[in-house]
Amino acid sequence: MVEVEIKLPIKNKEIVEKSLEKLGFVKAGLVREEDVYFDNESSRIRENGEALRVRKVTNLATDESETRITFKGKKLDQVSMTRKELETGVSDAEVCIQILEAIGYQAIPPEVVKTRQEYTFENVTACIDQVQDLGDFLELEILIEEDENKENALLQIEKILQRLGYTLKDTTRTSYLSMLQLDK
Repeated sequence: MVEVEIKLPIKNKEIVEKSLEKLGFVKAGLVREEDVYFDNESSRIRENGEALRVRKVTNLATDESETRITFKGKKLDQVSMTRKELETGVSDAEVCIQILEAIGYQAIPPEVVKTRQEYTFENVTACIDQVQDLGDFLELEILIEEDENKENALLQIEKILQRLGYTLKDTTRTSYLSMLQLDK
C-alpha cells in the first residue's frame, strides 16, 4: 500500500474538528498511540528517509490495545509525506521491541506519544493529533494501491485542505520524532 499523507500544525483543534464535520467527516475512534522508532547501527534507515516503528494503540473508549510493526519507505514526492507502507500486527509490543534489539536495531529516543481523534469521509481519514510536548496537528491521508495515481489522491487532499482554509504550503514533511528531537 501507499499512504498519501499530509500533516500540518493547527492552532485551534476545536475549530478544525467542527470544520471537518461540516465537510461530512464522521468522528471515528479516539486512541492513544505510543511509538518507538528503530534504526540500525549505521543509521541507514533514517539516513535513507525511511522509518521502522513499533506502535501500541489503545482505544480510549474500551481500553483495548493492539500493537503493529511498520516500515515506511522513502517519501515519494517533494510536497507530502507520501510513502510505501508495510504494516502488520504483533501480539506483544515488548517482545517485538526485544526482538528488534536482539538482532541489532536500537530504539531512537524519544518515544512519540499522542492522542488521536480519527474522522472518516469516503476514502479519506483525517486525524487530529495531540502530540505530547509538541501540540496539535491535522493529518489527512488516503491509502492507495501502488498502481493507482498518487497525484489524484494528493489533489483530493489538497481540495479538502483548501476547504479547511489551508494550503499545501502550510504542511510539514517533518516527522513527529524529528520535531521532538529538534525541540530538545
